[in-house]
Amino acid sequence: MYTKEKKQPFDLFLLETDTWKRPALQHVFELVYLISGMGKALINGNTHDYEDGKIFLLSPEDKYSFEPESSTHFLFIRFNDLSFSQFSNEVEELEFCDWTKKAQYLFNNLHAKAGCVYRNADDEQFGKVLLSAIIREYQQKEAGYLLVIRQSVSTLVNILARNVSLSEPSKLRKKTPKNDIIQIVAYLQQYIAEPERLRIKAIAAHFNFSPNYLGELFRERTGESIQDYVINYRLKLVETRLAHSNMRIAEIAEELNFTDESYLSRLFKKHRGITPGAYRKQLNK
Repeated sequence: MYTKEKKQPFDLFLLETDTWKRPALQHVFELVYLISGMGKALINGNTHDYEDGKIFLLSPEDKYSFEPESSTHFLFIRFNDLSFSQFSNEVEELEFCDWTKKAQYLFNNLHAKAGCVYRNADDEQFGKVLLSAIIREYQQKEAGYLLVIRQSVSTLVNILARNVSLSEPSKLRKKTPKNDIIQIVAYLQQYIAEPERLRIKAIAAHFNFSPNYLGELFRERTGESIQDYVINYRLKLVETRLAHSNMRIAEIAEELNFTDESYLSRLFKKHRGITPGAYRKQLNK
């Protein structure tokens, strides 16, 4: 069964299937919620297990597909830049950024692409309640259902963005003029596997800052240098893949643009005190 709702600043889809036939490449921001079922999610060449309640957040650049191991019921909520603009005047700002920047930050976060969204158990339960409400309103279509869906989606994105932000240093979550820091962090996360874009001169040019000002601003607001942030974030992504995929360490090194497996292993041990292989074995005990 495949149904779609078009009367919103986003498209809402419900799909129930045991075989995947949708195109692998989309050109929108997309929230994928696994209502029921289990199987594998293939995202940008990475494989992640999924089961009931899993959420994946995907950007227009992501290539993905699913391999159901049982009949799977999907909810897709598809956004675009216009959607973000239309929403921006309807909801309150979180402390660290407005709704538009929040959504873009959220969908560019690589932990969220791996289905690792929630940091707070109560928020996870609240998110499930909101998603259940969205599905119920869509299916029953009672009076005012479009408004309920719209407000529920807005609230859901607030909750998800708050949880993604919890993985960042506490200073990063403080509001700064023009939200400079959150924009810089979103840029670093988006281009984390492209070293040329992560050079200080390239980042400074992108934001029209001097390299010295950029470095001082980032250190003042986060307590660490851009280089240290990039290293720590890359290692967090390594941890995510070790925990939630069956990728070999060499494949992880290639995907995240480490020089080679040996360099990744040395860097991981230096900063985490354990090798990637030993880290994965600990998780599987």
